[in-house]
Order: sequence, then structure tokens, then C-alpha cells
Amino acid sequence: MKRLILALIIVACFLVTGCVQSSPNTNIQNAPITKNENGNITYGMVKKHIVIGKTSQEDIIKLFGSPDNMVMKKNKEIWIYDRFRVENSSSSSSGYGTLILLGGSSNTSNTSTHTKTITVIIDFDEESIVEDFNMRVGGY
Repeated sequence: MKRLILALIIVACFLVTGCVQSSPNTNIQNAPITKNENGNITYGMVKKHIVIGKTSQEDIIKLFGSPDNMVMKKNKEIWIYDRFRVENSSSSSSGYGTLILLGGSSNTSNTSTHTKTITVIIDFDEESIVEDFNMRVGGY
């Protein structure tokens, strides 16, 4: 009878040994990309909607909201939009293993943060129509 109980304990220990549970948990928390509701700016939106010689200041405000900075140069306006987004992601895993009377556990977690930026500079002519624009997209 003692041998049967000992054999069951050994078999149970082998079944439990090395059981590892891993649960990736990706949490992406986006900081607001804009300061107002309709000011979402992406590279694609700028390329698609801003047409030199056609797009007006009114169109730009409808698309991206009020500019972050404005400069007057020789009776012409320059509007500057600066946006950024912060993405946080994390993952964790834990495990537990046992062999007869010895056991152990481990926990690991990783966190990373990425920041994406876009800066758009729009030059308007005297009639408030887009004369030129520049864009910078980056991240770190």
C-alpha cells in the first residue's frame, strides 16, 4: 500500500513539473493625439487633404482644428501643428514547477514606451490659401 501511494505521488509530481502559464498583456494607452476633438493629424491625412493653391485656412481648421503656433511673415501666415502620441505596452509571465518535494516559481514582466510625433508647417498666401507645407514625422 505504501508503494502505491509513493508511486501516485511521484506520478503526480511529474505531471505538475514544468507547468508554466504565460499571459501576454498588451495595454496600449494612447495619450490624446490632439488638443481638440477634430485635430487628429496623420501623415496620410496631410498628404491627402492639403493641396497647394487650393486648400484654404478654413479647410485646415475643419480638418485639424486650431494651430498650435502661428507666425506672421511679410503679411503671410504660417501655421504650425505639433502632435504626439505615447504608447505603453507591457507583458508578463509566471510559472511554477515542482519535483517531488522541491518547487520553484518565477515571475517576469516587460514594459516599453514609444512616442510618435508629427509636426506640420503650413504657409499661406495673402488670400489665406495654402502656398506650401512641410511635415516631419518621427518617433522614439
